[in-house]
Amino acid sequence: MEKITTMSKNQYWFRTIACIYPIAYVLIWPLLYGILPSYSSYYILGGMFFTLATSMMAWAMYLHRDIKWSVPAYALVGVALFNCVDYWTLHNILAIIFFVSSTYLMRTDKRFDWLGDISVTWYILLVMPGGVFWFEAIQAVLISWFHLSYVRRLWRVRRL
Repeated sequence: MEKITTMSKNQYWFRTIACIYPIAYVLIWPLLYGILPSYSSYYILGGMFFTLATSMMAWAMYLHRDIKWSVPAYALVGVALFNCVDYWTLHNILAIIFFVSSTYLMRTDKRFDWLGDISVTWYILLVMPGGVFWFEAIQAVLISWFHLSYVRRLWRVRRL
C-alpha cells in the first residue's frame, strides 16, 4: 500500500466527492419521490437508477483504502442488487450487515470513534414507527462524515 501522502491532488478531490455523494443520495430520493418507509422503498419508484445510485455509494465507501471497509461495501452492493421486493429477506440481512459493520468500524476507530458513539445512539429509531427511513438517512450521513474526516486529515497531511 502506498504512503498516504503520495496521492495526487485529483485523487484527493475524487475521494472528497465520493464522500459527499452519500449526502446527496440521502437528499435527492426524498426530494424526488417524498418520504417513504425506508430508502429501499425507492427501488419501486427508481428501479435501475436506485440500484446504480446505491452501488455507487458502496463503491465510494470502498475507496477508503482499508480492507476492513470491504465488508460494509460488499453488503451495500448486495443491498443494491437484491431489491426489497423480490429478495426481501436477503436484502434486509445485507442491510443489517452493512449498518452494524459500519457502526462497529466507526466505533472501534482510533481517531473518530466518537462518530461510532453517535451512530449507536440512533439505533433507537429502528423500534419507532417510521423510524427506519430516518435511521438510514442519519447513518448514511454519519458514515459519509466519518470517511470525509479521514479525507480532510489526508489533505492536511499532504499540505505539511
